Amino acid sequence: MKHHLTVSVKQQSIAVERFLRVARHRGFRLTNLELQGQDDLYQVKMTVDSDKPIYLLTSQLSKLVEVQSVNLHTLQKQAI
Repeated sequence: MKHHLTVSVKQQSIAVERFLRVARHRGFRLTNLELQGQDDLYQVKMTVDSDKPIYLLTSQLSKLVEVQSVNLHTLQKQAI
């Protein structure tokens, strides 16, 4: 299943590396990434794909100190 996430993170390069590592470790494949700087935050729009429940990723991203918010938008379901 594909999911579109919008993540607000502190404008630090290590913050981006951390949340990308979390996505990889949780078994989510990154299919699209867009990064924009606003004030002291990065607005990261990304699309991930996995058969795993998305809450496994969103709950872990929310725990990162650098992450201010995580917004989820489901895109499509894959055929079974």
